[in-house]
Amino acid sequence: MDKTKIIPSGLFAILLLGLTSCVENPPTQEEIVQTNAEEYVKSKMNDPESFEFVGLKLIDSVLISDNIAHRKEMFSGRIKFELESIERKERSKSDFIREFGNIDYVKKLEMEIEDRKAEIEKNERILTKIDSIATQLGERKDEVASYTYIFSFRGTNSFGAKVLNEYILQTDPAPEFKVLNMTNDKGKVILNPNEFPGYIEMMEKNL
Repeated sequence: MDKTKIIPSGLFAILLLGLTSCVENPPTQEEIVQTNAEEYVKSKMNDPESFEFVGLKLIDSVLISDNIAHRKEMFSGRIKFELESIERKERSKSDFIREFGNIDYVKKLEMEIEDRKAEIEKNERILTKIDSIATQLGERKDEVASYTYIFSFRGTNSFGAKVLNEYILQTDPAPEFKVLNMTNDKGKVILNPNEFPGYIEMMEKNL
C-alpha cells in the first residue's frame, strides 16, 4: 500500500507562494550591509547582547575609475618628487666641484642621481601598465569599487551605560558588501578602498 502523503492543493499553493516570495524578494543592499555591519560590531563589543540598531545612511561611493585616477596621481607625484631631487643633487654636485673639488662626494651624488633615475623609470612603467589595465577594463571602470555609509547603533559600554555610537563604514561592492573599514576617526577613513582589478597583481610582479 502506497503510504505517500498527499499535500492538500490549498496548502501546496501556500507553500509554493512562500518559496516564490523568497526567490522574488532577495535581501536589499541596505539589509546585507546592515547585517554585515552588525556582525562586525558585535564581534568587538563589550556586551554584544546590548546592540541596538539605529541607522544606516549611504553617503558616498567610489568607482573603479576613481581608484585608477588616485593611483595615477600618486605615481605621477613620485616621479615629480624624484625629478626635483635630481635637480637638487645636480646643483649640489656643481657647487662641490666648483668650490671644493671633492671628487668622492661628487661620485656619491652621481650614484644617488642614478638611483633616482631608476625610480623614475620604474614609476613610468607602472603608469604605463595602469593605462593598459584601464583600457582592458573598458566599461567596467564605471562600476562601483566601494561604498561609504554612516552606521549608528546603541550599546552598553564598559561602564554599563548604553550610549549612541556613530561610525564611518566602508564596504565592498555587490554582491557581498563585505566590511572593509569601520572607524569613528575621520583620519582613518580609506580614501580609495578596494583598489581596482589587476592592480595588486601588477604590483606584486617585478616591474
